Amino acid sequence: MTRRIAPRIALAGVLLLALALVGCKGDSPKAAATPTAFKVTSLDALKSYRFASDILVSSEALDPQMAQTLLQGGTFRIKASGTRVNPDRQQSNLDADLGFLKVNLETISIGNEQWSKEPQGQWRKGVAGAAALLATSDFSPQGLFSGTTGPTSAQLTQRLEGRTFTKDTASGVGARHYVLDRKAFEEVFGTQSAVPESAADVQTQADVWFAEQQGVLLRVLITGKNAQQKEVLKVDVQVSDIDAGGEIKAPI
Repeated sequence: MTRRIAPRIALAGVLLLALALVGCKGDSPKAAATPTAFKVTSLDALKSYRFASDILVSSEALDPQMAQTLLQGGTFRIKASGTRVNPDRQQSNLDADLGFLKVNLETISIGNEQWSKEPQGQWRKGVAGAAALLATSDFSPQGLFSGTTGPTSAQLTQRLEGRTFTKDTASGVGARHYVLDRKAFEEVFGTQSAVPESAADVQTQADVWFAEQQGVLLRVLITGKNAQQKEVLKVDVQVSDIDAGGEIKAPI
């Protein structure tokens, strides 16, 4: 995102905070040692999958000046869902309310090309106006937790080795459920963050699920509560319908 207006720069900081503000609750007391045979498989290796991302950040979890500029004392919310067909095709539905900007769009991306459509509107090439602030961002699991600078599957496998987990299910698939504090999350995903002093009392936790058999990332859930136990931060990214197929074509 390269737009020069101040809210756009601040938005990038909010997203980093939301994705990196990770737990202070430690590991689950029921956890068992992770066998070394477990291997992570990159989402890039799948033929296709569906995803759903829900990001919520309250002004209480931000620096006061940023909260006033971005949220005007309210809540920042982004919901995205869609289908990914590797290597480079994606259909997404985006519904976002940033306080200063509201966006409701369907987009299709194929390689470096993108098309967009507003509700009840017509498809058009590219994204025009203020909506481009969000529509050109990728809120899929690959966009949020991988990308060109994210850890490789081999690195994730190595970083998860020896960490504790519980057996669970996610998206109807047998999974390994890891509970990571902030330090552990940064060690595993390579995420760096600086929590504002104003959010020092926000207690956060990161729960991560990997498929037991395929080793792919199924869900990342980051939650944060203030001293009154009110939820002021939530990042919930889920993967489903692994390799279920599908076709994404240019709409026009």
